[in-house]
Amino acid sequence: MRNNNDSGKNTKKKGKAKKIIIGVIAAILGIVTGLLSFGSYYKNYLLSHVTYVTSPSEITIVDESGNTINLEEIRQTTVHEIIQTADEIHNFLLIGMDSRSRNYNETGTGGLSDVTMVMSVNSTTGTIKMISIARDSYVHVPGYSNPMKINAAMSLGGPDILCATVEDTLRINIDGWAYVNFYHMAEIIDAVGGVYCDVSSSELYSEGGLNWNLLEVSNLVGGGSTGQYTPVANPGYIWLNGPQAVAYARIRKIDSDYMRSERQVEVLRSLMNQFISLSLAGKVAAIPTILSAITTNIPQNDIENYALNFLPSVNNIEIQYMQLPIQGCFSSGMYGDEWSIRPNWNAMIPYVQEFFYGETTVFDPVPEINHSPSNCPTDIDISELLR
Repeated sequence: MRNNNDSGKNTKKKGKAKKIIIGVIAAILGIVTGLLSFGSYYKNYLLSHVTYVTSPSEITIVDESGNTINLEEIRQTTVHEIIQTADEIHNFLLIGMDSRSRNYNETGTGGLSDVTMVMSVNSTTGTIKMISIARDSYVHVPGYSNPMKINAAMSLGGPDILCATVEDTLRINIDGWAYVNFYHMAEIIDAVGGVYCDVSSSELYSEGGLNWNLLEVSNLVGGGSTGQYTPVANPGYIWLNGPQAVAYARIRKIDSDYMRSERQVEVLRSLMNQFISLSLAGKVAAIPTILSAITTNIPQNDIENYALNFLPSVNNIEIQYMQLPIQGCFSSGMYGDEWSIRPNWNAMIPYVQEFFYGETTVFDPVPEINHSPSNCPTDIDISELLR
């Protein structure tokens, strides 16, 4: 369980941490609001900026013994059917990479997943539901005997392995994935004119805080003017440029992984708001940068369908957000020489089912994580978990 200090720090931003969405959705919204009048040619021109990757029909990975094996042959076998719905619900994995490289690796390997979110889109009700999984949460990764932090899956086998890990952990289907790394996130933020965040004195001045992280971010994104990386002078609700915002989103040492997630989504929420507030000319100027940052295995036709058919047909898009693990369903602390979060996934799967599908069903248990709590709340109302 989290200690009282962690709870207090988490509480301080609860009011402002109404989780919304990530840059992928901002890009799609931008296409819808800014491009419909530009015709087919320009639409195809912009959609061509996305890096499209086709996942192989047979995905192979290198396991812990160094053997190359077929992913499907080693995944957890299940007896019970995962909840099946009509065509109206589709789940997508959205990944923010903690990459030390300016360029994407062709396979997505080599970088940790700093942000792991599942976005569930219901085309009938017009709702977008999102679940974020804390990066230090322990999970079982296919091909490895011992559980590890979920952010390591991306580095071991790219987005396909992370996708399989999330599917096995939450017992859901995922229809596709998209990722962006933090070098490109700084570019996206600058493309929309920066973001506004509520930065506390501790977040600004402490070791491991914003200004502390800024030098590392400067080395990562590089190539800008010296003034681009000027330390932030005063705390408060302030404007941050791309590198500054990324430095802010990377803060963790001063409090917890939970608070890091709070800051990351605060940046993403402001990013979306800034994009929406741009003029049509501003949107058109920013969209190529946004789309160029995305690598996905979602076919271009599907992205176009959501942008030009689903979203325009919905009058008021409802967006709901839930963070995992749920309070009372995990332990956290130093285990051996590593700090980690040890969730009871089996206790949380029914909440995920109800949140995404409005119903629960029998599922095959996920292998337990050592040191996870055995007694977890089973009667929390979903409304209490929404942030």
